[in-house]
Amino acid sequence: MFFRRKRGASAQDQGAGSHNPHGGPQSEDNVPGPYAGGVQDWSPSNQGGPATGSKGDAEGGLPLSYARPLSWLSLVVILLTSLGLSFFISNSARETLLTRQEGFARLLVENLNSQIFRRFALPTLMGYGRIALRQPAQYERLEQVVQSVIQGLPVERLRIYDFSRLVAYSTRKEEVGRAGLSPANLDEVLQGTALKSEIISTIPAWQAPFRLPLEEGTFVLRVLYPLKGEPLQPGQEAPIMGALELTQDITGDYEQVLTFQGIIVVMCLMSSVVLFGLLIMLIHRSERVLAERMQKNRQLEKQLHSNERFVSMGRVVASIAHEIRNPLGIIRSSAELLQRRTDQADAGTRRILGAIFDESVRLSQTVNDFLDYARPRQPKQDLVDVSLVLDQVLAFLEGDMARRDVAVERQPMEGLFIRGDKDLLYRAFYNILVNGQQAMDGPGILRISGDHDGEGHVRLEFLDSGPGFDAAIVGNLLDPFFTTKDGGTGLGLPIVQSIIASHGGVIQLENGPDGGALVRVLLPEAHTGAQE
Repeated sequence: MFFRRKRGASAQDQGAGSHNPHGGPQSEDNVPGPYAGGVQDWSPSNQGGPATGSKGDAEGGLPLSYARPLSWLSLVVILLTSLGLSFFISNSARETLLTRQEGFARLLVENLNSQIFRRFALPTLMGYGRIALRQPAQYERLEQVVQSVIQGLPVERLRIYDFSRLVAYSTRKEEVGRAGLSPANLDEVLQGTALKSEIISTIPAWQAPFRLPLEEGTFVLRVLYPLKGEPLQPGQEAPIMGALELTQDITGDYEQVLTFQGIIVVMCLMSSVVLFGLLIMLIHRSERVLAERMQKNRQLEKQLHSNERFVSMGRVVASIAHEIRNPLGIIRSSAELLQRRTDQADAGTRRILGAIFDESVRLSQTVNDFLDYARPRQPKQDLVDVSLVLDQVLAFLEGDMARRDVAVERQPMEGLFIRGDKDLLYRAFYNILVNGQQAMDGPGILRISGDHDGEGHVRLEFLDSGPGFDAAIVGNLLDPFFTTKDGGTGLGLPIVQSIIASHGGVIQLENGPDGGALVRVLLPEAHTGAQE
């Protein structure tokens, strides 16, 4: 749709406003006024919900400030439990080893006791009348009996004590007849007490795991057993002939138990470290996710407060603008009427009346911008040919661009249909083009292209040959009331963004690859085709 240019309006008033490429253009009376903006998308109801929900989730769970102490506490608990379990298992293995060794020693001494009595004691008593191991023949006979029993068995030493606590026999001949070698509990064994066993070590037991491999003889199992004969008559107790002391070197078996214990402890520690590492990774991930959520919550809260302020400001501005709109209309029409009646007036009077009319037009444009921003409307859902809307905008701006020596290069665009409001899209494209025209501030080129992006959108790109966007403030150009030009309202680009957003689209601001400001608009394409 085309609009007439108001008589007496200056070239600046016929543009989109007094905004440069770093701000939004102002609207004009001859451009469609009401639009469907995105104010409803910025409302507190829409923004408050997600922010409150995320905050509730963060506050509803266990605060992660307790996660690290709990993780270290869990590590201590796991380590203590693992160590306790490993020591329990290793002690059980050691007790099993000792029980096995004691059982073996019991069988061995019982066998020795039987063999000594039958093969040595009885024949000696029958042949010599008494046992006297000082006689070489008797000692050699006992030696043969003992060696035949313990041959090939892990026996370190064997002693036989008489009732005077002297060594009557030993596998080490130098000990025979010596006193002071008997253990402290020998008297109990000589009185017929059952088997006594104990482990003798040359080092404290707690040092053994740190001194592997162990030397031979470090751990020795000593067994005391009463040497008994057979009862002379049934029902009588067997006579005690002395005491047997059997010594076995169990260092190798004990070393295997310690190695097994060390493997268990190391595996428990490794598993604890792995579990702790996984726990720390989960905590770090949770902290990172929580930090991201908190950051989003802060942004949402900030945006919510900003939107609430903008909504309140918009209501006040709409009320004020509505009150001054009618007086401005009277001033504008009166100035136009006086201009018509003062054809014969002097040049100074005509200049004053022209200034009054031009300023009233500019103020009316500003008021319309505020009213349109504060009271948006829902867009229609008509089938719109984007190429046709651009044709209408360029036809209206053709004369002004020619005076400014601005050339338009437009690629052919066919089949670009969307669902929306033609008047609102006209205004959005108008503001973008005028904004680029003013940014060049003189001769330049405006390039317009459009196509399908392959993702269900119509893509329009507007590239000018001006200085481009300032990277320091490009992120604020779409904020309402942000402007870098004196007299600007900062509503030009926010209005464009609201129109595009109300159509389900997106506007992107960036610099072109070869310089200049690039405005990219993505709008959902209509799938019904051009038949309608």
